[in-house]
Amino acid sequence: MQLDKKDWLIVQALQLDARQSLAALGKRIGLSQPAMSERVHKLEEAGVIEGYGARVNLSKIGVSLNAIIRIETNHQGIAPYLKLFESMPEVLEVDRVTGQDCFVVRCAIAEPANLERVVDALAVHGSVTTSLVLSSPVRKHDSIQALRMPGR
Repeated sequence: MQLDKKDWLIVQALQLDARQSLAALGKRIGLSQPAMSERVHKLEEAGVIEGYGARVNLSKIGVSLNAIIRIETNHQGIAPYLKLFESMPEVLEVDRVTGQDCFVVRCAIAEPANLERVVDALAVHGSVTTSLVLSSPVRKHDSIQALRMPGR
């Protein structure tokens, strides 16, 4: 799908506040509520907008440790890891990457003792390197804010 300027504005605005009414959003962008609804529906149908959700502050619910775990494995280890990731509630995100590592995994851990269990489970099919996250000063949550809109 080729996005025009209004589509880009819609996507950016929804990333900042997906709870705003389509009428209010349309007013800001210069579209009627029905036109706004049609555009959002087209963006959803095309898969540009994959869904809506809440960002949860994990530390507020007792999950205070975040770890970045890099995993190196052979090609035969890829499928077992993908299955393992799905079964682990601590695993928040997984990226398959190029280079020496095969996966970069972001995990949320409630307490330090749980980290040992997670690392042991992940080390079954390859070697792991674990880093604890001290802080996350920049979080964009898959935002396209940094991308250049065409014609800008």
